[in-house]
Amino acid sequence: MRLTFLSALLLVMAAVPPHAPAVELTPFTVRNLAPPALVQSIAAAEPARLIPPGRLAIRFSLGLANNASINQDAGEQVTLDGETLVTTLGLRYGLTNRLQVGLEVPWIHHGPGNFDGFIRDWHDFFGLPNGDRNHLPEDQLDYSFAADNGGRLLLTEATDSLGDIRLLVAWQWLVDASRAASLHAAVKLPSGNDEDLTGNQAWNASLGISAQQDFALARGEAAVWGGLAATWLGNGEVLPGRAEDWAINGWAGMGWSPLDWLAFKLQADSHSALYESNLGELGDPALLLTMGGTLGFGERTTLDIGVGEDLFVNASPDVTLHMSLVHRF
Repeated sequence: MRLTFLSALLLVMAAVPPHAPAVELTPFTVRNLAPPALVQSIAAAEPARLIPPGRLAIRFSLGLANNASINQDAGEQVTLDGETLVTTLGLRYGLTNRLQVGLEVPWIHHGPGNFDGFIRDWHDFFGLPNGDRNHLPEDQLDYSFAADNGGRLLLTEATDSLGDIRLLVAWQWLVDASRAASLHAAVKLPSGNDEDLTGNQAWNASLGISAQQDFALARGEAAVWGGLAATWLGNGEVLPGRAEDWAINGWAGMGWSPLDWLAFKLQADSHSALYESNLGELGDPALLLTMGGTLGFGERTTLDIGVGEDLFVNASPDVTLHMSLVHRF
């Protein structure tokens, strides 16, 4: 999968006009797409610089995760075997020099692991560990959890459904030519469905801060960024006796733009445990590493492409693909 992804990235790069305006270095807007984490809809990375007043940015993003994990311990058993595709339409609008509002509408598909065989062959060819993939059938959908002392989760048939809509507002705290910082708040609506694992039937709210420092280099530009957020998870219907009340998450990344139309980016995202459980899939914090970059298409359009790896095994999918197309009006 990684070889196919990199080949596609090189082909797209070759098709980009060499005189496109400089791309803006911004964070990857990635999430933990393991179904138990996805339904909690914790805060994600946001750019430190907000949209100028009177301008609108439309973001169309795709996140694809291949899950392959089984585990049991102390009367608990979990299976996460399948693929999850999240398609999100996002809007950001600048009201004033310091105030921005936004909206995110996700559509979520859970289905069989169509890339299982390819990923297994790839790991075998390069001598990489397959983990639980060797113990799971190919092209299966089985998202399930059971415990002796109560709590159950089960999804074995493919689903397509609206996810949890998020309303956002941001305040530009600091901004100049080389640095920026902003505050971000969000409210999640219970528009998803807990039985389809597209939501947890709960309201939640988050508050975070995002900051960035830019640098001029002899060859292009560079930037480092980071952020921290807290999310109140509400009283959801997905494993309600085990879900935590609060979650903390953060991100840190860097980027380099050697050409006007191209940037390379690396970012780590982490969040605290979302459930009380002895199983790593539920009760461990997650750490994801996303590698990729940004392509510029004309003055107002950019495309983020990234591939993600789980640095804390089983707490997030071991393979995640991310694409995000942004156009500014």
